[in-house]
Amino acid sequence: MTTVETLLDRLYTRLTLQDSPQASDLIFVLAGRMDRKHYGIELYRERLAPRLLLSVGRFEVSRMRTVDFPGTDELIALRDRIPASERHFFCEMNAAGIGITMPRLSPWNTYGEIVGLREFLRPNMPRSVMFVSTDVHLRRVAMTFGRVFRGLDITARYCPVPPSSGSLERREWWTRREDRRYVLIETIKLAGYGAILRLPEPMIRPIMRLRPH
Repeated sequence: MTTVETLLDRLYTRLTLQDSPQASDLIFVLAGRMDRKHYGIELYRERLAPRLLLSVGRFEVSRMRTVDFPGTDELIALRDRIPASERHFFCEMNAAGIGITMPRLSPWNTYGEIVGLREFLRPNMPRSVMFVSTDVHLRRVAMTFGRVFRGLDITARYCPVPPSSGSLERREWWTRREDRRYVLIETIKLAGYGAILRLPEPMIRPIMRLRPH
């Protein structure tokens, strides 16, 4: 590698976390890319956790058939009955069956998803959570989880979609337009979150444009 290529590769590394999957109380899959859903369901079916929670954005609903989610018909019917601004869902799979809820935070971003997760889990907080997302997203996920769940004794692991299954390729990412765009935007977002999450929560919520409690 040239010096520039080495620096670009280090930039990618700075965004990532690479925990290996281990038995946990809950697998939480963040919205955004369908390969995350595929991988989360794969881990759940390997019995690495008794509960799987999929965060599903409104533009992902119609594509849920591609990941073999048993509640897709119910999810689509629910989507079609509610306003577009409310079309974000938490879809749970566990031994009891399928559950679909609508955490009412809008607009949706990584901070909103983690706040929604905290509220969803409040009645029955797990001791360990495995987060699944794209590798360059996980550093920001970890930063957000640490802020939102501060003070709670929960073990978190950050497990990226494997390169063989993901839509983002690390090798020479700067040579491909979509990969380049994704990495650079994530770099900016990580820096922004680093500054915002140091603020008191009453200041964070309006900056992140979340509705009040």
